[in-house]
Amino acid sequence: MSRKLFKTIHLWLSVPFGLIITLMCLSGAVLIFERDFGHFGQAEVKPMGCQPIEMDSILLSVSEQIPHNKKITGVTTYPDASHAYKVMLDKPAMAAVWVDQYTGKVIGEYERAKIFKLASSAHRRLFGKSKAEGAFGAKTGKLAIGITSIATVFILLSGLVIWWPQKGTWQRKLTISTKHGSYRFWFDFHCVGGFLTSIILLLCVFTGLSWSFGWYKVALYSTFDSKPPKPSLHKTPAENFPAWQIAYNGIKSVNPDEEIRIYQGEVDVVAGGFGNQQAYKTYSYDSETGRITDIIPYSEKERANHLKGWIYTLHVGSWAGWISKILYLICVLIGALLPISGYYLWIKRLIRKNQD
Repeated sequence: MSRKLFKTIHLWLSVPFGLIITLMCLSGAVLIFERDFGHFGQAEVKPMGCQPIEMDSILLSVSEQIPHNKKITGVTTYPDASHAYKVMLDKPAMAAVWVDQYTGKVIGEYERAKIFKLASSAHRRLFGKSKAEGAFGAKTGKLAIGITSIATVFILLSGLVIWWPQKGTWQRKLTISTKHGSYRFWFDFHCVGGFLTSIILLLCVFTGLSWSFGWYKVALYSTFDSKPPKPSLHKTPAENFPAWQIAYNGIKSVNPDEEIRIYQGEVDVVAGGFGNQQAYKTYSYDSETGRITDIIPYSEKERANHLKGWIYTLHVGSWAGWISKILYLICVLIGALLPISGYYLWIKRLIRKNQD
């Protein structure tokens, strides 16, 4: 296939989808840091040299402060002593409250920060409504993002073919000129920037498509000889608070520096560190006595569980902590500029063509 054909593919996919790609990249840049800053201003507490009160006291206190028609389904504790506990509720979806673990007082409802909520709406549904708000907006916006993601794959790959240097021209192809006018600068930026960010951008697209199309998710998991895991809802209301206390205290003593999520009969301990950021080991405990009955290390979990965590981790760029997040940020910001620079180059060429 000639380079002329790839240029045609690159141009006529970039023109209709370019602005959406820019929006996806900019919103993605915001979402990279949601886990780091999403709770800012909501979940700060002051330890004042104290130790957290017992888990059963926290559960009892919260149950008395929330509406009677709502039930506690889980608690997340954090290694940071100044981070409030997050107590999950059975309704509505994603409902939770922040609790001062040193007093048992509810300090506020969990609420996704507006900037991250807006970015997520743009990134996942093109500002369409969520399922809770209306199925039509959720489906159409999600489809638009999915189609744009597929187009992005062809845009990036065709761009690589067009850019790929002939023998002995690598240095020139990787140089951005600042001395030959704006057109030459943006042309070089478009070519070099597209090449340098292509791996990260393709990684984001290939993982992100699993949230757009069910058939793609099935195919992706099948590639690794697995099936998509069933969602773990953890909606069973909390019962026998003293058993929660016994189970939590035992697990906390051997995992003092990890994020812990305790539910009715089950506890997840997040591994953290480098690699899969959703890696966790699971403890089962007797709901009557709080005695630990089973431990499933991360290494022994089903392959689907590993894949799910890696898909998310690779998509948001958290696999190497701040190092990979900054790398992703740079790449997606350049990615946001690629369509803009492309439009600029295309319009300049059209003007020149009409002047000839």
